Amino acid sequence: MWLAHVGRKPRPVLVLTRSEVIDVRVLVTVAEITTSARGLSVEVPLRHDDLGLSLPSVVNCDGLHTVARTILTSYVATVDDDTMTLVCRAVATALGC
Repeated sequence: MWLAHVGRKPRPVLVLTRSEVIDVRVLVTVAEITTSARGLSVEVPLRHDDLGLSLPSVVNCDGLHTVARTILTSYVATVDDDTMTLVCRAVATALGC
């Protein structure tokens, strides 16, 4: 999880690009992290206390973006493997796979 400079202020995003290639890629794929949970099947709840987020949040896999790696301003935390498995499933659902 990183802060990314999008819009007027840095916002948390979950980087989906494989870590072994992120340093050589100009563009990376991210998913939005938001406090506006709507109960959708493409949302994955995060343990905000463990990740340094101040409010309960979800990864919104309908909000996928490919962005310049340079907008990632600071590393925040690593999401655990179980959560990443849920994110991968939610991405597949969001893309209709």
